Amino acid sequence: MTILLTLILLIGGAVTFAPNKVDASNIYSSCTAFNHVYPKGVAKSANTKNKVINRKTGRVTYKPFSRGTKVSSTIYHKAMKNNPDLDRDKDGIACER
Repeated sequence: MTILLTLILLIGGAVTFAPNKVDASNIYSSCTAFNHVYPKGVAKSANTKNKVINRKTGRVTYKPFSRGTKVSSTIYHKAMKNNPDLDRDKDGIACER
């Protein structure tokens, strides 16, 4: 009887299983929280360059972003809308490592 009831509920759609989906609509309080989901950060485009500022001289150079950085304009813009501090150097890469 229990098996029959379970089958009826599953077939009828009363019980649904949704994956634990994490998207950029979450508000990340810090880069630490953001990097749990996107370990190398998120770039807004594939042409984005990583802005590097030398702490001693203040000289600015640009390098390609790290391998493994996710490229997504949608995620980047949603993250910036919710917390602009995720890209403090304003180079187009949120929480780069």
